[in-house]
Amino acid sequence: MRTTFVPLVICLMWLCPAPARDDEGSDIRYDPATVVDVDGYVTEIREVATPASLRGIHLSITSERSGEVDVYLGPASFVRDFVENFGKRSQVQVVGSKVKTANTSCVLARLVRKGTTTLYLRDERGNPFWTRTT
Repeated sequence: MRTTFVPLVICLMWLCPAPARDDEGSDIRYDPATVVDVDGYVTEIREVATPASLRGIHLSITSERSGEVDVYLGPASFVRDFVENFGKRSQVQVVGSKVKTANTSCVLARLVRKGTTTLYLRDERGNPFWTRTT
């Protein structure tokens, strides 16, 4: 009994990663119930160091429907090479989960499209692809 229980627990831990937390201790978790589709133009690409849960590459997108939107793509080590395709003033479509942090809100991107190019960052449930590369 014990030999099957341990692998099962390890498997469940891998399938259900712990939620990230912002600097205030709030959970930041991809939620399929809050998925949004944002079309707009990239106004800024930046690497963010804090909060630790959202450390990595962010896009600022200006959308006619949503105004200015902060989009978290993922860790710089995973995203940096792909971001070159999404320069300033690029027209993009972002699909992701809109979440609130202690200070603001952002979209945790599942995918980003520019023309016929699509960057997939997470699966349908929101599990990040960068955790599978290590």
